[in-house]
Amino acid sequence: MPDESKADPAATDPFWAPVRRRHPDVDIVLLPPERAADEPTEQPSDQAPDQPLADPELLSRLWATAVGGDWPTETAERRTQGRLEITWTREGGEPVAPDTAQAVVRRAAEALREAGWHVLAPAEGLPRVQAGRPDGPDRAELLLLVVPETGRVVLRHRSGSEAAER
Repeated sequence: MPDESKADPAATDPFWAPVRRRHPDVDIVLLPPERAADEPTEQPSDQAPDQPLADPELLSRLWATAVGGDWPTETAERRTQGRLEITWTREGGEPVAPDTAQAVVRRAAEALREAGWHVLAPAEGLPRVQAGRPDGPDRAELLLLVVPETGRVVLRHRSGSEAAER
């Protein structure tokens, strides 16, 4: 009898092997991962990304609302599971009063509402605003977080996933 585990990865998979044994009449196809979730995607510098970046005007306006004229000390961009995530961070700022941080969050929440986002700005915990809106088959998400004790500010935008190509 030939070794089916080489031809059928589901036969040795911890989850799918019992399913295969119990339901031999069901076809199971396991696809290899596209890439590791934390593996960065590189784009040639002269080529535009295949998915548009977040609305740069909105991100710049929110950053200006939260931080003013200071630029982020760190920026990151990564693609995972068909979504683009952009993070701008400012480290090493001056501590801010909690009411000042809450005022920043309220202004950002209002700007997001005006731009058509569904907004949540919890009154408890770290001053933050979370927002979402439809984007492709999923939702785009946005987080603005202010840490009053350290003056740290994080602005993260995650796009909706790309539609599956047929």
